[in-house]
Amino acid sequence: MYWQSFPPIKESIESAGIWARDIAQTQCPELATDAEQVARNLISAAIGRTPSAAYIYAQIDITRENLRIEVHHPDRPGSLGGIETAELSSIATSFGASGGPEGHRMWAALRRHRAAS
Repeated sequence: MYWQSFPPIKESIESAGIWARDIAQTQCPELATDAEQVARNLISAAIGRTPSAAYIYAQIDITRENLRIEVHHPDRPGSLGGIETAELSSIATSFGASGGPEGHRMWAALRRHRAAS
């Protein structure tokens, strides 16, 4: 499991993409480009919903089956929608969002490619 925090500023989109790509490149290189795009998308969506004094927290989990990116921010729960959903649905095998008093979470999973045996 990998963790990182990002301030809610435009530059975090690029930083999150590089972070996700670097992790994926070492663990499952076939997903590096998609991981970068998903991280950028999720951080971009969180920036507009996060107060300037708060942080956005990102997590990457890698299993035998998938690479999962989750983003959490402490304010304004909402749901994914519009362009966020369209972009994620073309890349991720599954994605979602949930919210509660602790904040809002958005996530997407990318299925790992299995080598032919």
